Amino acid sequence: MLDGNMEINVDGLIGPSHHFGGLGVGNLASQSSRLQSSSPRAAALEGLAKMELVASLGVPQWYLPPLPRPNWGWLEQLGFAGERSDVLKRCFDFSPVLLSAAYSSAFMWTANAATVAPSSDTLDGTLRVVPANLCSNLHRGQEAAARGEQIATLLAPVSNAKVLPPLPSVMALRDEGAANHMRLCNIDRTRAVHVFVYGADLGNNGMRFIGRQSEFASRQVACALQLDPQDCMFFQQTATAINAGVFHNDVIATSHHNLLIYHEDAFEKSSSCIASLQELFHRRTGDDLKVIQVLRSEVSLQEAVSAYLFNSQLISNSSGAMELICPAQCRDATSVARLIQSWIDDASNPVEQVHFMQLNESMANGGGPACLRLRMDVTKSQLQLLGTQYRVDAVGLMRLREAVSRTYPERLHFEDLARLDFANHIEHAVKELNSIASNDSR
Repeated sequence: MLDGNMEINVDGLIGPSHHFGGLGVGNLASQSSRLQSSSPRAAALEGLAKMELVASLGVPQWYLPPLPRPNWGWLEQLGFAGERSDVLKRCFDFSPVLLSAAYSSAFMWTANAATVAPSSDTLDGTLRVVPANLCSNLHRGQEAAARGEQIATLLAPVSNAKVLPPLPSVMALRDEGAANHMRLCNIDRTRAVHVFVYGADLGNNGMRFIGRQSEFASRQVACALQLDPQDCMFFQQTATAINAGVFHNDVIATSHHNLLIYHEDAFEKSSSCIASLQELFHRRTGDDLKVIQVLRSEVSLQEAVSAYLFNSQLISNSSGAMELICPAQCRDATSVARLIQSWIDDASNPVEQVHFMQLNESMANGGGPACLRLRMDVTKSQLQLLGTQYRVDAVGLMRLREAVSRTYPERLHFEDLARLDFANHIEHAVKELNSIASNDSR
């Protein structure tokens, strides 16, 4: 007998080499910030503040420490072998893009790390995780194996959990994880339907950017998760949205429990898709799906992308009420702020409260609150088995903040990436953050 599901959040701790390399395909914020100076210390402290807020609201919160950077092994595979100081200089002179990728801290956006299905949904009754191969971006494909290992470590105490291999790293199977997946469920979270969202290939229907999630990959992820095909739907993003900077579904739609919020420009054939989804949801869960469509006359597509309204984080607090965690840019955009307030004022709307968070460093690279977290639905029994390693609590936050404040660069300029002393400093900071997690026996 299942003992009911609850959500935990797993955030990526922003790394000390956080910088603006402009490498994100179709990510307009990333491209517009390219080569500007960054503040890794402020970025990480902003991310920790969001984790602290989520934990304080009653959502169990974990984190994944930064991956080793620069990725020397990856650079060697690309032909940059020899003395490290020489490697950095040659790579910076020959291809600064490759050096930027080797230092990338994009692993911080754990919404792209994997797709997760709880044990209540899978045909074999196991919690199943498919790490994303992230092969559509130069800088992100190197994350897949390492992030999968970290997730496997997190879930190791849970006997009925399986972390599977990523899909093969080929463009036809390009997979960018939970950012393109929505699990809609009943209130106790034990009966659900799954919506997978994909984009078309470059050039189709006037596409400027390739859809970073392929339909083929979405269907294979659903298969690997052992979801009942009757519980799955597959929606296609519009070319209009992708061309406007909607590189993932979570930039234009969001969901939580039995609530779906989406922009009218989000999906192809959206009216029929949503009608079919509502019918399926009622048939499979016995509940009604609450749907909020945001009209372009309320918030334009450009405003939605710049403020990252749909990348806000919907949670249920310790009392079960829904709250919304938004980037501060949503408060500063008049039309977006007005819409959010109308939701709060509407007694029939399940969203009861809003929090605005400063996540300026992440936002400048194209990632809001929801980008920074991977949601997992676990049973209460599974929750009790999870270890304290990577768990966010007051003591852990104090240790992480102290280490970040002491070891992270206050400012990072792109030319710093070519310096060996800087590379050594980044390596030391990453090792210290990982040692905090490894030695945590609280």
